[in-house]
Amino acid sequence: MNKLQKEIVRTMIVLAALVALVIAVVSIGVNIKSESRQLDQNLQNVAQAVAKNQMVSECLSGETDMKVVSSYISALEETLGNTDVISVVDRKLIRRYHSNGKLVGTRYDGTLPNFDHVGRMYVTNDEGPSGSQRRAYAAVYDKDGRYVGFVLAVMLKQKIHSIILNTVMIHLCSAVAVIVLAVLLANHLTKSIKRKLKGYEPDTFSAMFSVRDNILESLEEGIVALDPNGEMLYRNEAAARMLAEETDVIRKLPVSKTLTHGKRFFNETLTTRRQVEILADLMPVMEQEKVVGALVILRDRTEYTKLMEDLTGVRYLVDSMRANNHDFMNKLHVILGLIQMGQTEQASEYITTITSIQQTLIHQIMKRIEDPSVAALLIGKYARAAELDIRFSLEAGSGLARQDVALPSADLVTLIGNLIENSLDALNAKEEQPKELTVGIFSKPQVLIVRVDDTGIGISKENLEHITEKGFSTKGENRGTGLYLISEMVKKYSGTLEIDSEVGEGTSIMIMLTEERKEPCMKF
Repeated sequence: MNKLQKEIVRTMIVLAALVALVIAVVSIGVNIKSESRQLDQNLQNVAQAVAKNQMVSECLSGETDMKVVSSYISALEETLGNTDVISVVDRKLIRRYHSNGKLVGTRYDGTLPNFDHVGRMYVTNDEGPSGSQRRAYAAVYDKDGRYVGFVLAVMLKQKIHSIILNTVMIHLCSAVAVIVLAVLLANHLTKSIKRKLKGYEPDTFSAMFSVRDNILESLEEGIVALDPNGEMLYRNEAAARMLAEETDVIRKLPVSKTLTHGKRFFNETLTTRRQVEILADLMPVMEQEKVVGALVILRDRTEYTKLMEDLTGVRYLVDSMRANNHDFMNKLHVILGLIQMGQTEQASEYITTITSIQQTLIHQIMKRIEDPSVAALLIGKYARAAELDIRFSLEAGSGLARQDVALPSADLVTLIGNLIENSLDALNAKEEQPKELTVGIFSKPQVLIVRVDDTGIGISKENLEHITEKGFSTKGENRGTGLYLISEMVKKYSGTLEIDSEVGEGTSIMIMLTEERKEPCMKF
């Protein structure tokens, strides 16, 4: 017997036993009282019937032969089941009739009835030749109303006890039947519960539910469970955060098709009233080849896109192109203003100067950096730095030969882009000059070195210990991804990461990646 079955059976037995015991005690008490009253009433009826019989009265008055009366009473006794003795005693205390024929004509030596205080009839307990008895006395009067004797109807206590015992046994058997029925019901209930719990014990099922609930609540994806009517049964914390109070947005999905035909839908686009874009997958929940509900998986499209950009480095290329375009527009506005002011020579000199600077830098980058993605990134970051009034320079001797490094372009962009972006943030947070950013990229066969030096606000010693942890940032909530991604990249390629920083002076970060696999190293 399994644990669930034992617990339910034990509980049902205790409950059934308590209920049966209470009912049995109450019922036995009520029945015994009722039986006692009924037996007393029967004895009274017998005694009264005999006492009021005219033949008995005439017999005790000496007007009728006793044999006729004896025949009548004997016939009456044969019809009675609960009366053991009937005795007729005259005024002189001589037994004129007795169920035991040997006592007829003998003197009555038992307890004398007292009709003066209790009336013409009453019932009492007494002792007789046969043991304890329940007796009913009834006075006999002649036609003139004179007392001529009494009638005694007796039932032995032994028979009364037998009747009570039968009543108790009936109730005990009923209680046992109730307990047996409770055990059968408990077994049936146990099987039903275990079937609904997929055969697991409640504690095991509870533990599994707790673990699964913790897993669901820790997911970044939103999980929504729907019942067969399309009503929401459950949503995890991520789903609550995405949907807020706009749960009706789920109804925009083809839920009815999934619940009716079991169809699956992927990458459905939902837009909340707060303009949050969500990608949703809708799948049926099956049980014995029957659709019993639906499961919706939600992904924040904005966060999803941002994460993909962080992982692939696309964000840095896009930001670089946007900054380059912005800087270009600013320069066009300067040129337009000079022309409108009639200062054409100054406009020409300005164009020549910026063209020379940009051509020199672009030529320098394109010549030294063979990877197009990295080159585009550096050009864009230069434009971004110029927009922020930061002096950007490529360290002398820098060069990246594509055949030297086996890293994918996406990883290179992620690595270098995060380093430069962190330095730009640190420099932008600084109010006074100088604001200088120097990037060095050096490669030789199977070796890549990237060094970024800035004159920004620097990093405190306390923050240096946590700077590569996921989510940690000194720039605000949800900003701590840059150095974490860098450290993960260093670990991925078993490289080394060195960070040297002083508050108010700036930060220098150097990364070395080699083809030779070794334990990743980080120095602060």
